[in-house]
Amino acid sequence: MVIGNSGTGTTSTDGRQLSRAAQTARDFEAMFTSMMFKAMRGSIEDNPLIPKSMGEDIFTEMLDGEYAKMSAESGSLGLAALILKEIERCEGINTNSLDSNVPLWALERGGGTGAGRRSYSYGGSDNTALIGKINTQWGDLITNISERFGVDANLVTAVIARESSGNPRAISPKGAKGLMQLMDGTAREMGVSYSFSPAENITGGVKYLKRMLDLHDGNEKLALASYNAGPGAVKKFNGIPPYKETQEYVRAVQGLRAKAAEMNAARNGTDNAEKNNAASGINGEAI
Repeated sequence: MVIGNSGTGTTSTDGRQLSRAAQTARDFEAMFTSMMFKAMRGSIEDNPLIPKSMGEDIFTEMLDGEYAKMSAESGSLGLAALILKEIERCEGINTNSLDSNVPLWALERGGGTGAGRRSYSYGGSDNTALIGKINTQWGDLITNISERFGVDANLVTAVIARESSGNPRAISPKGAKGLMQLMDGTAREMGVSYSFSPAENITGGVKYLKRMLDLHDGNEKLALASYNAGPGAVKKFNGIPPYKETQEYVRAVQGLRAKAAEMNAARNGTDNAEKNNAASGINGEAI
């Protein structure tokens, strides 16, 4: 998680459209649910022994409205999700890269538990699968943005793996968002207007990571410690802070970085071999 003053995927415009579409879908589900509650109450016969007042009717209607909003926010009926998909189809909003299992409130709210960031701990085979997944989904985006800021793409891949496991809509309990888990303050400082846009989030995260690398003269361990715990903590302890989470974070990211570099080297070797075969022809015959 980035602590500060705080390609594939959606663009900033798509993100804003998606946020508005999600709100519209929730509002419709809330209205539908409220009407459903009202109809259910209407099916129950009044008890002549219990008189009803106008105030009670108003309070009941308000209560139904609040229940309906809560139901829509949690997506319990699933109606809002269906409406959002239909809006996406009609308006051409790109949500293909996003995790459809994340509740709609995760689109713009920092908090809650449904899409929170977990503390990931992987073994060798898990690391391979995770890095492969991230390379498939976000590899081109990571490469392009990393090259722009002069940061090792393998390091960026590792940070994304550790921070969000490649989920562009991940939200931590503290409100860090997206692939590289940007806090709102840091996102604004890095020029990110929509943290759930993979392109914007990676750009902001890499920009901040580059700042931390420059701050520590290229020392990767200190840069990662600053990314996790904040540069103030690194300065205070004159090194990696004695926080178990931060120390584990630095070790985990470096391990993931090594795995990413290994897999990219193997892939590049395969690509080069295929190019050589294509150039020389099959079984040594000229093409």
